[in-house]
Amino acid sequence: MAKVYSRVTKINNVVGRSDYISNPDRQEFLKLTGKSRDFEWKEYADFEKANQKSQEKNNEARELVIALPNDMSETFRDDILEGFSHDLAKELLGENRDYEFALHFNQAQTNFHMHLLFSERERQTERNPKVYKRDMWFDKTTNRMAKAQAKHAELRHKKGDVMTDKEGHIRYEDAPFTKKDKTFTERSWIKAHQATIQNVLAEYNYVLGVFDSTHEIAQKKLYKGASDDYLEYAHHWNQTAQRANKALKQEKTRLVAEYTILKPLMNEYKLFYGKEKDMEQAELNLNIYKHNGYSGNNWNIFKRATYFLMHYEEERVNVALYKDLRTTIFRSVFNQDEFDTPTHYFERLVQKIKRFPERVKQVTQAMVKQYGTMERYQHYKQEQVRKETEKHQQPKSALDLRIERLRAKQKTQQKEKKREHPDRERGFSR
Repeated sequence: MAKVYSRVTKINNVVGRSDYISNPDRQEFLKLTGKSRDFEWKEYADFEKANQKSQEKNNEARELVIALPNDMSETFRDDILEGFSHDLAKELLGENRDYEFALHFNQAQTNFHMHLLFSERERQTERNPKVYKRDMWFDKTTNRMAKAQAKHAELRHKKGDVMTDKEGHIRYEDAPFTKKDKTFTERSWIKAHQATIQNVLAEYNYVLGVFDSTHEIAQKKLYKGASDDYLEYAHHWNQTAQRANKALKQEKTRLVAEYTILKPLMNEYKLFYGKEKDMEQAELNLNIYKHNGYSGNNWNIFKRATYFLMHYEEERVNVALYKDLRTTIFRSVFNQDEFDTPTHYFERLVQKIKRFPERVKQVTQAMVKQYGTMERYQHYKQEQVRKETEKHQQPKSALDLRIERLRAKQKTQQKEKKREHPDRERGFSR
């Protein structure tokens, strides 16, 4: 199953980035662009520059790059694609946040994706008027601010009164935007937003999986403009990771399937859970009672009578149920070689499922140890070449030489038969 892929980056030149993703002159395979409403990114850029508190530039926006199924560009009309883009943006960002999206292919036309540019701030929907924070006293003669106890002082504005300008218009707080929403920097959102992408795509009939680092090995990104050495290394890693993930998925699927089958059976088996030795002894007792002596055990009349009156019926029913359940469980397990008792087998199965992330980690560590860096990959390649060379240069054993002679002799005999009976090859009978 295809996976949801996305990445989040910081943008410190939002005006330039907006032009790059949505300008047809700069994007050869641009499919569609759109905005949450009619606004200019320059407002956000100017605000961030005005509120810069250090030499480092403020982040003016963030960008999500989201991989989409390639056939969406052909299957959906532009109006449906536009609706999908707005639905996805609002699910990810909320209703009151400015954003811009652009849908296009890469240069090789192998990757259809969305650029979603958004602000970490929201526009103030209700701006608060400025108010006086204390009583304002002025001198009547000089019209300057004065102390309340001054001779010609008069109170012109009380604490809490709304401020107005010279024309009488209400003055508002200067900030047109809210504080930055820290949600977009939290790991929980970075993980949760992929599930949101998955859900919205599912509403448009595209079912994609979500990468799970605890159960899958991550692949390397094929960076644009990366060196040939890196691309070769990344391709090799990704191919190996895909094979390993496929094998791990099959292993996990088998474990979960077996657990699903065994869980209801083990619920019935609770009466005997961990009591297998008691059941073996009960079966032995039944045999002794039945044959009046078994494996060197002989019961006298008193012991037989006591057993019959106190234990026989209970053990007869329990042993029959135990044997039936044990046989059913045994036939249900996938790996019968590991079967000793249902209790131990089921406990091991549960532990394997719980520790599956450790299994993934072990496979990942083995890959990292062998070719986890470009240097290790180069060393791995050299080792493979050396082994292949040694294999061809190694003198053949007597057995190998004998096999080669036999094969050569068989070929010679086949050729001679063809020469003696050429008509057989044409399908004629004798």
